[in-house]
Amino acid sequence: MAGLVEQLDAQIAELLAGWNTFSSVILLAIVGYIGWVIYDSQDADTHPLLLARQSTAYYVRQPGESAAYRSPESPHGYPLKTGLNVKPPGTPMYAAGKDGDLRDIWRRVTGEIPLDGKDAIPGETPKILTVFGKEEITDHDIADITKEISVIGKHLQEHGAKRVAIYLPNSIEFLAALFAGAFYGFSPILIPYNQPQPTLIELLQQTKADSLIAAAGAIPLSEVSQHVPAIHQVIWSVEKSSRHMGWNEVPEGIGGKVDVSVWHELVQDQRNSTSQLPQDGAKPANIVFIWQEKLGSPAEVVEFTQGNIAAASAALISALPSPQRFNKSDTFLPGDLFTHSYCLCLTLAALFSHSTVVVNSVAGPGVDLSLASRHIAPTVMVASAESASKLHSATTNSITGGLKKLAHYLESRVLTAGRMPTDTFFSRLNAPTRASIGTTPGKLRLLFVSERAGQNTPPLSSDDLSDLRIYTKARVVYALTAAKVAGAVAQTNIYDYRRGIMPANKHSHFGVPLSCVEVKLRDTVTHKTTDDEPRGEIVVSGPSVAGGEVSLGINGTFREDHTLAYA
Repeated sequence: MAGLVEQLDAQIAELLAGWNTFSSVILLAIVGYIGWVIYDSQDADTHPLLLARQSTAYYVRQPGESAAYRSPESPHGYPLKTGLNVKPPGTPMYAAGKDGDLRDIWRRVTGEIPLDGKDAIPGETPKILTVFGKEEITDHDIADITKEISVIGKHLQEHGAKRVAIYLPNSIEFLAALFAGAFYGFSPILIPYNQPQPTLIELLQQTKADSLIAAAGAIPLSEVSQHVPAIHQVIWSVEKSSRHMGWNEVPEGIGGKVDVSVWHELVQDQRNSTSQLPQDGAKPANIVFIWQEKLGSPAEVVEFTQGNIAAASAALISALPSPQRFNKSDTFLPGDLFTHSYCLCLTLAALFSHSTVVVNSVAGPGVDLSLASRHIAPTVMVASAESASKLHSATTNSITGGLKKLAHYLESRVLTAGRMPTDTFFSRLNAPTRASIGTTPGKLRLLFVSERAGQNTPPLSSDDLSDLRIYTKARVVYALTAAKVAGAVAQTNIYDYRRGIMPANKHSHFGVPLSCVEVKLRDTVTHKTTDDEPRGEIVVSGPSVAGGEVSLGINGTFREDHTLAYA
C-alpha cells in the first residue's frame, strides 16, 4: 500500500514539475468547455415533438379540399369551444357553466360572478386605469364605471336607441358604452377613430346608426343632422380640459331633429340614482365592427353575436398554457384599437381574468409602443403588425457595436435551443440591446401581434419574431386575424421560438387554429391540395365566425408541422 502511495506521489510531482502557462490555459479551456456544455444542455421550454405536429387533421377530406385542422384543445369528435363556461356563485366545480356574454364578463369584473381558482377572494374586483397625457394616471372605481354603464344605457334605451355608433379612441367611455349595449339591448357600432369626415358620414349611413357617441368636436353636429337624418340622439364625450364649454347647445337650423347630451353631465345628473344593472336574461344585441385596410379606405361591415365574442375570448384564454395565462398579477395594455376584434377580445379576456387593464388613447396600427407604455409597466401587451415592425426596425438599427451583436447572437442561440434567455453572469456584463417598453424594462412577459389577413400589413418573419423576443424579453404570439372571425383564426404557440423556418422576407407561420374554429383549405385555380401538401383558399368555421363559416379570400398552406401559413 505504501509503495502505491509513493508511486502516485512521484507521478504527481513529475506532472507539477512540468507545469507551465500552456498547461494552465489548456486546463481552463477544458473546464470552461465542460461548464458551457452543462449550462447549454438545459431542457427546452416545451418538448420538441409538441412543436413537430401542432394541430390535428381530420382523417378524411372531401374532393377539392384539405382535411379540416383543429387545435389539440378541441380534437375531432368533440365540440369546439363555444363560450366562457360561466358559473354562478355556489355552483360546484364539476358542473358545466354557460357560454356567457359581455354581461357576464362585467359581472365577473364587479365580483358578482367570482373568479375561478382557490386563491379567489369573494367580491374582489380588478383595476382599470386610464393614462392621460404625459403623467396623469387615473384609477377608476369599478362601482363608478358600473354607474356610467347604467346611466348611459338607460338614457339611450329611453330614447329608443337600437344601433349606437361609438366613435371614440380607446377610453373608459368606449368600454362603458360597449357594456351598456349588452345590458340595455342596443347594438354598438365600433367605428375606428380619426376617420376623414366624408368617410365617417358614409360609415354612419352604411351601418344605419340611429344614435352616436363621439368625442366632442370629432364631427360637426350640422353635418350629422344633414347627411345622417336617421340619427336622433348624440352624446358627446368631453375631456376634462374642455368641460367649461357648452357642448349640449344645438346649432341653429337643427331644431328638435337631434337630441344632444354630454356624457359627464348625464352621469352627474344621475349621481344619486341606483346603479343596479338589469338582471334579465334577454338575448343581447349584436356588436358591429368595421374592417378597413387603413383609415378612410372602403370598409366591410361585420356583425358579431355576443356568442361569437364570448367564444373567441374564451379560446384566447385557453390557448395559453396554464402557467402563462392572464392572472391577477398581470397589467394588460392594449396597444391596438378596441375596434379590432383581436385587441377587444384579449381585453375582455384580461378583464375576465381580473388582470389590471390600462387604457391609453395612444393606440392603433403603427403606434410607437415605447410611447404608449412610457408611464406604466405592462406585463402583457397587444399590438398591430405595423407597431411590432416599427419597434423591430428602430431597435435593430440601434445595434452598432460588435459586443452588442455578439450578445444578440448568444441569446439567439438560446432561443434556437428552445429556451427563453434569462439573465446570466455574461448577459449582465454585456446585455443585448433592449427595446424601451414600460417603466420597468424586462417586466413584459407576453406580446401579442396581429396580422390582418389581406390588408398588406408588413411581414414579420420567424427571425423578426425571435429578435422581438430578445428586444422585449417577452414571449411573442403571432396571430392571423380576419374580418368575419372574432378574435383570431390561428396564433403561434408561445414556446415556438424556431428561426429560419420561413423565408426572411415573408410572414412567419401562424401556429394552430384557436379552439373555437376549424380551418380547411379549398382548391383554387392556382393552388391545389394533394396528399403530400395541403394548399388553397383558407376557409374558417366555428362558433367565433360571423355566419358560421367564411372564406377569407387568401391562400394558405399547412406546413409539415401542421401550422398555418400563407401559401
